[in-house]
Amino acid sequence: MISKKVTLANPTGLHARPAAQLAQFCKKFPEKIILSGNGKDADPKSIIQLMGAGLKKGTELEVKVEGANEASVCDEVVKFLESLSE
Repeated sequence: MISKKVTLANPTGLHARPAAQLAQFCKKFPEKIILSGNGKDADPKSIIQLMGAGLKKGTELEVKVEGANEASVCDEVVKFLESLSE
């Protein structure tokens, strides 16, 4: 398992639209992905779990990935989360 930290910079946090975009992005990877923030873990392939985690702007997230291509998948998810702020 590999993990990286990223601070959520998206002005609206992970509410409906960005949560849906992240879930769609993560579903293409067979690896197990977990987002940890605010003391909660969420499966980023699930919009419901993402929205239920209450991840707001400024939240430090830990992206954890386990699987065959864990390093590259972790980098891609972190990059995607960073791109939400633009």
